[in-house]
Amino acid sequence: MINTEQISELRAPKKPTDMGKYYRKVEINYDNLLGEKDEVGADGRYYGLLLMGSMTDTDDSSYSWQALTFFAIGAIMQVLGLFKAKSLQHLLDSFLFDPLFILGQVLLLIIAFIYHRKAKIPRATSVVFDRKTGNVNFPAFGGNPELVIPFEEVEMYRGSLGFSLGRGMPVTSLIPKKYPKHGKRDCQYIVAFADSYDQACNLWTLLNEYMDKNKPIPYAMLPSVQYYLDKGCSTVWKGDKIGPYMDNYPLDPEIKNNYKYVFHTDIDDEKEYPRDEVNYVIAPFSDDPVLLEKNIKRAYELNILLL
Repeated sequence: MINTEQISELRAPKKPTDMGKYYRKVEINYDNLLGEKDEVGADGRYYGLLLMGSMTDTDDSSYSWQALTFFAIGAIMQVLGLFKAKSLQHLLDSFLFDPLFILGQVLLLIIAFIYHRKAKIPRATSVVFDRKTGNVNFPAFGGNPELVIPFEEVEMYRGSLGFSLGRGMPVTSLIPKKYPKHGKRDCQYIVAFADSYDQACNLWTLLNEYMDKNKPIPYAMLPSVQYYLDKGCSTVWKGDKIGPYMDNYPLDPEIKNNYKYVFHTDIDDEKEYPRDEVNYVIAPFSDDPVLLEKNIKRAYELNILLL
């Protein structure tokens, strides 16, 4: 499992954070949360964000196949040339057997092999927020080792990547305020998070609430917690595959053994709602008994039960 118990040895940034004028810092915003819902981010202890850099294995595979395709086209042309050639000398004089053409084919095979090897390298797939420890785990990335840092030392920016005048691909970046002591450079961790700046603000607000273990898990995140309870796996995954091929970690025993049901997902009312058996995830890791008591009171006001 992800280890967020031990804080990394940290250093200050090599230069002040400057994301450019086409980036805005994502702020906490409680004014427009109505209807905001996180579907598959939190499982009660962990919150996982897909690191876009982990998808480069898909690009590497495509480059490998492109190189093999061009090699195959050249090879087919050479085979057809064998049947059409009037003589052996005529065949050898054609551009298909020119030394430069042959060299190009060899280079295509080398490129295909290199990118195939790169595509097979296991890649970390997510930035993980641990509600229990209050720390964030950034995987080894961009020449830096793994980074474990308190949540308070992380900022989020929303902006544009690629083209001039802010017309590039919209991206969301997680920026640590400090970096691994032995890290080679200051990294921007681009993640799959929100479709717009306003949605980023709303989800960032929910994530800030989620990471405060002395508060209940936000109601808008309970469907996500229920999703992982039903699947029996964690938001944290390993390997280099995404989508249906993910090799999921089993759900943390601390969650699996204590929470039975956190959200009423039977919206079509096709089965009887087990009200007497419902156990909601609220603030299981709270160290402050006074805050925990307040959370329990708030939970009952929201018709949410604490085990």
